[in-house]
Formats: sequence, structure tokens, C-alpha cells
Amino acid sequence: MTENTTIRWGIAGTGTIATQFASDIGFARGATLSAVCSRDLAKARQFAVRHSGVASFGSLQSMISSGEIDAVYIATPNAVHLAQTLECIAAGIPVLVEKPLTASLGEALEIEKAARAAGSFVMEALWSRYLPAITNLRRALRDGRIGTIRKLEADLAWKHDYDPESRFFDKSQGGGALHDLGIYAISLARYLLGDPVSADASWRAAPSGVDIASTLHMRFSGAEAEIRCGFNRQGSNRLLIEGDKGVVVIAAPFIKAERFTVYPSRRLADLLEPGGNSLPEKLRRKIFTRLPLPGVERHVHGFQGSGLQFEIEAASSAIRQGLGEEPDNRLEDAIAALRVIDAVLAKPPAAQDTAA
Repeated sequence: MTENTTIRWGIAGTGTIATQFASDIGFARGATLSAVCSRDLAKARQFAVRHSGVASFGSLQSMISSGEIDAVYIATPNAVHLAQTLECIAAGIPVLVEKPLTASLGEALEIEKAARAAGSFVMEALWSRYLPAITNLRRALRDGRIGTIRKLEADLAWKHDYDPESRFFDKSQGGGALHDLGIYAISLARYLLGDPVSADASWRAAPSGVDIASTLHMRFSGAEAEIRCGFNRQGSNRLLIEGDKGVVVIAAPFIKAERFTVYPSRRLADLLEPGGNSLPEKLRRKIFTRLPLPGVERHVHGFQGSGLQFEIEAASSAIRQGLGEEPDNRLEDAIAALRVIDAVLAKPPAAQDTAA
């Protein structure tokens, strides 16, 4: 491939995230959507009709062997990521796998072993890492904008009514709040702070046995992180990083960050961008985040679409270069996050959430 090669992507799956990928690829440089596959060929055809020039297939194997694609984006439920990723690796097709990479650490290690043996490109689609606000924040932190980092706080929770057949609560579909939500915060904490020294956590179980809510405490060299996630409440969905010279806040929802704000103190950050969801707090955020205030820096990095185009560009660039991994999102990063989740869920739950 040359640096001008356009990577032709095929999508495995036709759900919500597949639709977002298909829409956002139109904003990505050096990438185009060429095909889609589903076990239900009718669904693949319906999906293809909505996107001009896209071929439809009734299986991943038929799409891979068609000659229509250069890479595959896996947008299927967590429980089938392993089998489909291994199929792509065996065929020598680069693959981008929707987060989490797999439903367990053991499966992720199996993917890593196969990818290393084959020299194949595999990347977890942790799209938040590639948002301009996140990449610019990482640069600002490394440049010492808020001094020495002391603490990171991330809260990510959306209320979901309990349904044992929903992908959120069904263990066979890889359900649970940590795999669906917590992985964002764990991955971003590592991306911004480095490798943790230790981690501890507690979690609550849904009636189906998956985690409905978790609280993690991660310790880094000189800093700590507190991460909360859940399906049993509506969270603040903000991320805050405190240093000895200032505080950064990424407003809700931080996983789709379009800006970050630097405050001179934690007190001012909590006053102007509180983490609660009461009406007064919401009004305060709405008013004060738009006013010019001395000592407050607002860094706006808006974008079109859902934001998946940035990871598509990064993956496409790495594939064009013949890399086995994307340098800022290696397989070991995905595995490290799953290692934390596996360690948490290996502990007995603190309680069962009977109100789920």
C-alpha cells in the first residue's frame, strides 16, 4: 500500500454502533465503507441500501473472501468478538474490534497470541482515545499545564431498566457495567496517567449476576484515580483531573469530549461545573460554562458526526503503514484494561441490586 491508498472497510454487524461507524467514515480521511455482513442477509441488505456503493454479505467469511475489503470493523456483541477476530486474523485481514476487545481477559490473550503469530493488525475500537479534545488534553498534561497530577475522577453511569435479556444485563452477551462503561474510564486513565501501580474495587450485582455498578480505586505513581460506573443511576458523566497548579474538567459526556476547561482551583471547578445532576447544578453549568471568567481557559474541539472518524483514520493510517498495532492503542492497552476488570469481578459482589 502507498500513503495515498484508501482503506476499504467492511462492517460485521448492523446495529447502532455499526450505523454510527458507517456515518462517521464519511468524515474520515483515507477510508471508505465498501461492505457489510450479517448472519441475517436481509439485515445486511437493508443496511447496505442506506449507504451507496456498499456490498452486502450473509457471513463474515463471504465478505472477507470477496475481494471488496481491506479491513474489517467488528460491531457485533462482545460474546462473538473472539471468534470473528480470529477469523479475520486467519485470513490475514486487519481488524478493528469494538470495545471491549472481548468479554474476558483469557479471550483477549488468545487474540494477542494469534495476532503476534500471524503478524496481523488488531486494534480495539476505544474511540474516545482519538477525540481531538482528549489528544490535546494529553499533550497539555504532559506539558505540565496543571502541574503534577494528583487525582483523576471519572463517573460514567446511565440508568437502564433491568431486563435479563438485554445486552446490558445478559452474561452470555458479555453484559455488565464495567465492560460497557467502566472500560472507557479505565482506558483513558491509563492513556493519561500511565500504568497503575495497584487497583482495588467493589461492585454490585444485578439479579442476572453481571455487575450493575462498580467503584474502582487505581493508584499511579504520585496520583490516584477514582472511577465509578453503573446502570442503576444517572451519573455526572464528567471527568476531572486535579494537579497542584490547576484542575481540568471534561464535561458530560466525557467519552464524547468536545472540549475541556482548565480552572485555577478545585473549588472553582466544582462551583462552576459541579458533578451533580440537580436542577440548580445543571443551571449553574449552563450559565457559567458560557461566560468569560478570569483564570479559566476553555479549549473547544468540536467535530461532525459521532466522533468515530478519528479512530477510523488512526487505524487506516496504521494499516497503510503495514503496522501490527496502532502506536497509541496497542493490544497490551486493551489487555491491561481487561486485566483490571477481571480482577474486580473475581471478587464477590458487595451486594445484589434488588431494585435493578
